[in-house]
Amino acid sequence: MDNNGKFLEYTLIIADDDPIHRLLLNIHFREMKLPIVEAANGQELLELFERFENKPIILLLDLHMPDLDGYEVIQMMSTDREKYKNIKTIVLSGSSALDIDKDWIHEYVYGFVEKPINKTAMIEMITEAAN
Repeated sequence: MDNNGKFLEYTLIIADDDPIHRLLLNIHFREMKLPIVEAANGQELLELFERFENKPIILLLDLHMPDLDGYEVIQMMSTDREKYKNIKTIVLSGSSALDIDKDWIHEYVYGFVEKPINKTAMIEMITEAAN
C-alpha cells in the first residue's frame, strides 16, 4: 500500500459521535499501518486539525455529530482552503452521495461512503486519496 512512501505520511482521522462505529472503523483500518486518531465531535476534530496542522490527513467524517456537525466542518474548511489543503475528506453517511441535502458539499469532499461501510471498497478509497 506504500506508493513511494507518500501513503505512510498520512494520518487517518475518524470523526464520528458513535463510539462503537469509531471502534469498528479503527479495527478495520489498522492493517493499513497508518496512524489513527479519533474525534467524537466537531470540536474535538478542530483540536486535531490544530495538532496535525500542515500534515497530510485522510478524514473519515460523519455528517451528523454534536457541537459542530460534518456539514459545518466542511463549510469551515471551504473558507480557508490553503489551511486545510492537506486534508482529504471522505464523508460517512447513512445517505448516499446523491441524497446528501447540500449540493455545495460535493465540491469539498474527496468521496462518499454509505454506512454500513464495505471494508474493501473503503480501503481502496483511502488508498486512492493518499496517492
